[in-house]
Amino acid sequence: MSNLVDHVVKLTQHRDRDVLDITLTNALMELLEPQLVAIVGIAIEENERHWLPLTRLERGGVAEVLSDPLWVNVQNLQRLEDDPHRLQCLSSLRPVEVAPAAANEPHLTLFPLFADSRAEGQGVVEISSQAPLTPEALGTVSRLQSVYRNMHGMLDYSECDALTGLLNRKSFDDAFFKVLREDRAGPDGGVLQGASPVDLDDKRRPAQAPGYWLAMVDVDHFKQVNDVHGHSIGDEVLLLVARILKTTFRALDRVYRFGGEEFVVLLRCPDDQAAMRALERFRSNMENYAFPQVGRITASVGLTGIHAGDSPSVACARADQAVYFAKKNGRNRVCSYDHLVREGLLMTDNKVGGIELF
Repeated sequence: MSNLVDHVVKLTQHRDRDVLDITLTNALMELLEPQLVAIVGIAIEENERHWLPLTRLERGGVAEVLSDPLWVNVQNLQRLEDDPHRLQCLSSLRPVEVAPAAANEPHLTLFPLFADSRAEGQGVVEISSQAPLTPEALGTVSRLQSVYRNMHGMLDYSECDALTGLLNRKSFDDAFFKVLREDRAGPDGGVLQGASPVDLDDKRRPAQAPGYWLAMVDVDHFKQVNDVHGHSIGDEVLLLVARILKTTFRALDRVYRFGGEEFVVLLRCPDDQAAMRALERFRSNMENYAFPQVGRITASVGLTGIHAGDSPSVACARADQAVYFAKKNGRNRVCSYDHLVREGLLMTDNKVGGIELF
C-alpha cells in the first residue's frame, strides 16, 4: 500500500482544481485499492441542479477527467433528485454506505466533497469496493479530504476579490487562456476553444460547443456615489452589484471584479444575440433595483466575442471600446463591439489596432 504522506505531498503541490481532483482520485485508488473511484460535482443552471461527472478511475485503468464546467451541456446531465443516495450524502454532509442489491454487485460508499453546504463546489466522492470500507480506510479518506479541502480553500482565497467575493483578475487570465487552450474549427466556421490543463479526455468538450463572449460592465456615475454618500455606501453598492451579477448569470458563467466599479463576465452562449439578451437582463435588473440610500443606479455594458489568437488585454480592449460608446450615447446601455463595427459606428485600424468613433 502506498504511503499516505506521499499522497498528501502530491495534493499540496498543485494549484489547479482539475489536477487536485485527479490527484485525489489517484490517491484513493492507490491507498484503498477499490474497484472504482469517482468524483461527481454539481452544475447549476436556471435554478436547477445537476450531477456533473468530474473524474473516474477503475482499478488498473487511467484516471479520466470527464467534463469541464466551462463547456458542459447542463441539460444532458442527471438531476440531483434522480440519485437519492448522492443527494442524501450531500444533504447530511456525512458518508453514506449503500449495500449491494445483488451478490455480484460492489459496495458503494459516498463521501461529501466538502464539509459545508457551499453554493458552489459541492459534490460527492464515490468509492465502489468488494467489501465495506474498514474504519482504517474511512480514516484515510477523511485525512486526504481534509488536505484536499484546505487546498481548495487556499485557491478560493487567492482567486477571489476581497470585497465582493467575485473572482479576481488573476483568475480571469487563467480562465481566458483555458478557453483558448486548443483552437479548432466550430460548426459555424469559427473557432472553438477550451481544453483543460489536464486534458485527458476530449469528452470534456462537446463537438458542437457554443462560443464564448466577454462583457465589460461599468457602473454609471459611481464616482458621484462615493463623493455624495461616502466610500462605505460605495462599497455596499459594489456588493449589491456583485449580487445582481451572480443572480442574473448562470453558475457556469464566470463573473469577475477587475477593480473599482469595473466588472467582467465571461459567458458561454450559442450566438451573440443570446449573449446580448443575457446582458440586457442584467442591465434591466440593475436599472430596476432600489439601492439603499442611493436609489437608482445603472450600468453600461460592452460585449465582444472571443477569437482565436486573442489575449485578455486585446479582448478587454474591444469590450471597453463598446462600453465607452455606451457611455457616450446615454449610458444604461448594452453595446456589442461587433455590431458597432458592422454598423460603421466603430472603425478598426488593422495596422495599429486603434478605434475611431464617428
